[in-house]
Amino acid sequence: MAPLRRKPATRPNAGLNLSSMETIRSAKESTVASQVLQQRLESMRIANWHQITDAAWIRDNLLNLDAAGGEQLKNLVETVLLVPYGSTTIGNTTLRRSLGAATIVTQNTDLLLENAVKVIWTVDYTGAPNNHAVTHQIVAILAKGGVAK
Repeated sequence: MAPLRRKPATRPNAGLNLSSMETIRSAKESTVASQVLQQRLESMRIANWHQITDAAWIRDNLLNLDAAGGEQLKNLVETVLLVPYGSTTIGNTTLRRSLGAATIVTQNTDLLLENAVKVIWTVDYTGAPNNHAVTHQIVAILAKGGVAK
């Protein structure tokens, strides 16, 4: 009778190769980015019209605060673009948060006079695999008195 051969011991994750691990990491980062965007947009939705259209308020009360989970995204940069919606008004408001500091890039003080604004919130980060640039974005129309679309 031949002697029994034992299978060599394996590591718990031996079946997962590097590619699989990168795919999992990429999915996790994508989920975190979506959560950051959702959290930021919800903060805009509960603000009043004066706050939504005030670049300084957005900078001081939203962008200067860390988004939950944002620390998991490498080189995170958030950009907020407010565009007059359904109007002929020219001029946008743009804010950016990078390295923990929020700045007003452009400001349209006439947004307060609008009936609605389109909010485009973008997160950019360095992600898996291979540290490539990744962008996620959410868009909403906010109107005086609540969300329009």
